[in-house]
Amino acid sequence: MRTRRNLRQWIVVGVLASAAFGVAACGNDDDDDGGSEAALEKAGTKVQQSVDPEFARKLKCTESPTPQEVADYQVPKANEDDLHVTLMEVSLAGYYYAGIKAGAEMAAKDAGVDIDTVAASGYVSPERQLEQVETAIQRGTDGIVMAPSDFEGSVPVIEAAEAADIPVVNISTEVAADVPKVLQDDYVLGEQAADLVAERVPEGKGIIIAGPSNADWSRKRTAGFKDRVKAEYPDLEVVASPTQLVDPKAGLKSFEDAVQANPDIDFIYAVHYYILPPDGIPAEYKGKVPYIGMGYEPDSVTALKNGSIDTLLGIQPIAMGRMGVGEVVSLMNGDDVPAVVCVPGVQFSEGDIGSPLAEAEVIPGSVKE
Repeated sequence: MRTRRNLRQWIVVGVLASAAFGVAACGNDDDDDGGSEAALEKAGTKVQQSVDPEFARKLKCTESPTPQEVADYQVPKANEDDLHVTLMEVSLAGYYYAGIKAGAEMAAKDAGVDIDTVAASGYVSPERQLEQVETAIQRGTDGIVMAPSDFEGSVPVIEAAEAADIPVVNISTEVAADVPKVLQDDYVLGEQAADLVAERVPEGKGIIIAGPSNADWSRKRTAGFKDRVKAEYPDLEVVASPTQLVDPKAGLKSFEDAVQANPDIDFIYAVHYYILPPDGIPAEYKGKVPYIGMGYEPDSVTALKNGSIDTLLGIQPIAMGRMGVGEVVSLMNGDDVPAVVCVPGVQFSEGDIGSPLAEAEVIPGSVKE
C-alpha cells in the first residue's frame, strides 16, 4: 500500500505526464493544411495533432443499454440506514456538471442514502481530488461516485478509497483504474458525429473545436471523429482542430482564427456546444454551415430551434449521475455490478425537442441546479 506521501508524489508525476501530453498534442495535423495550422499557431491557438493510442480506442463495454433502458433504470434501495455517498465532480460550473449532481441527488433520494457533492478545480486538478477523498474518508463516507479530473492522475484517489474499503464507481469520463464504470464512449460519440456530418456534407472541408488538450473525453471525441473520416469518408477533410479550455470565449477565438485561415468551410463539429456558442458564430457561417455539437441543454435547444445548430448528440449527465449512485448503492448492498456500462449517445434534431428522451436530458424544474 502506498503511503500518503507516496500517493502525492505519484500524482505529481501523473500531472506532469498529462501536461507533457497536452504539449505533444499541439502541432500540425497530418490531415490538415500545414499552412493553415501554422497560421493558427502564430495566432496563439493550440492545434490538436494525433491522439495517443490510449485514447484512440473504444470502451470495452460489458453492458450497452438502449436509450429507453437507461431512461427506465431503477435505483436500488439501500439495505442499511444512515449510509452516506460522496459525489466527486470535476467542477460545478456548467449545466453538464449540474446535471450529474441532479441525477445523483435524485438517485440518493430513491435509494434512501445521504449524499454530499465536492468539486475539483477543473481538468488536471487530481491533487485537489485526492485531498477531497481523504476528507471524505475521514468523515466516514460509505461509497464514492467519481468523475475524474485526469485519466492517470486521478488513480491515487481510487487507491485511497480502496485502501479504506470504500467502493467507487467511475462516471462521466474514464479513469485508468479497475473499478465499475458508467460512461459514455466518447470515441464512439466522435464516430457518430462524423456520420452525422457525412449525411449532411458528403464532401467538403470543416473545423473541429476540439476542447481541452489534456482531457480524456475531448481527446476521444476528436479521435473518433478523425478516425471515422479517415476510414469511411475520403471526401471529407478536417482543415483545423484547435484545442481550448471549456470556455466559450476561447472556443470562439479558436473558431475565428481557424476560419481566417480556412474561410471556405462546409461543416463545424464541436466536442461540446458550450465551447463554441452557436449564437456567437460569425453571420456568414451561423445557420448556413451545418454545425454538429454535443450536449442537449437549454441554450443548445434554443440553437436547435433557431437553426444555428443542425444536430446535437445528448451526453446524458443526469443518467450517469443516477446510475452511478445506483451502482455504488448496489456495491454497498454487497451485490455485483457490471464492469463497464456504456450509456448511449442520443441524436436530437429540431423535431425531437420535447420528446421523452430529450426531456430526460434536462434537469427537472423541481431540482435546483
